Amino acid sequence: MEPVFTLQWPEFVIAQRLQSLLPHKDGYSIFVPLSRQEKGIDLAVLHCTGFGTSVTTTIQVKASRTYLHAPPKRKDTVRFRFNTWFNRFDVPDRADYVILFGMYPPDLGQTTRVSATWYKNCSLIFTRDEMREFMANCKTVSGAPDRMFGFGFNDLSEIVLNRGDMKRSGKDYAGYLLERRYRDLMKK
Repeated sequence: MEPVFTLQWPEFVIAQRLQSLLPHKDGYSIFVPLSRQEKGIDLAVLHCTGFGTSVTTTIQVKASRTYLHAPPKRKDTVRFRFNTWFNRFDVPDRADYVILFGMYPPDLGQTTRVSATWYKNCSLIFTRDEMREFMANCKTVSGAPDRMFGFGFNDLSEIVLNRGDMKRSGKDYAGYLLERRYRDLMKK
């Protein structure tokens, strides 16, 4: 075991957000595994029910930076302001939920120094079964399994799967935002 404990930034941000969404006064606690050997689990949410029992929900966090594209050359080409880029992965059996995390700068014209809290993030939460179905349908236009997938967005009102969608249907995943689905964690 290494003598220093570190936590990846996306996991830290998600843990803080979960802590504010699921407060301790309501019986919730957020845990972080101390060992890197806990494959498939980055965070755990413990809910004490008040009857001497507790329920634990495990979370895997997958992170992407956001990428900016040059303006399109043709006027009819639609490009999003921000784009995430994830590698395809096997959904771990041990994770009850998977959170896809993409960090982005809200103001591209910012020239003065900023703090870490200035950055925003796009965090989508899926159940294990939803993520498995998503991965099974993550295909290229020709129907072959795609090795990557990504989402495009201008703001968090619309988040479109723009790679990994065989039909290029432009499905909106804004309904999967952590802020909109965290109550599912409370129900579990």
